Amino acid sequence: MALEQHIQRIEEKLYQLLKKLQQVQAENVWLKEQLQHHQHEVQAQQQTITQLEQKLHLAKIATVAAGPPASPEEDEDFKKEMRSKINDYIKEIDRCIALLNS
Repeated sequence: MALEQHIQRIEEKLYQLLKKLQQVQAENVWLKEQLQHHQHEVQAQQQTITQLEQKLHLAKIATVAAGPPASPEEDEDFKKEMRSKINDYIKEIDRCIALLNS
């Protein structure tokens, strides 16, 4: 009799553990979905930030190019920025040419 009660308690505890395991697994799936959702949001926000930074950068270039520089330092900064941008374009063109040649 005591052995049967002991076995029954073990079965009840096992049932409770299995139920808890299913709950934890369901919660794990939900958390993974939430994480994936938040990662997509972060990625979209990072793309938006990158686009806005590019627009700001172009706006600064346009502002400097539209009028005379307020100081020699700004003129020098503009020249450096333009050289850098042109060099970036040249590198990108070289990469495209290399891809077309291969």
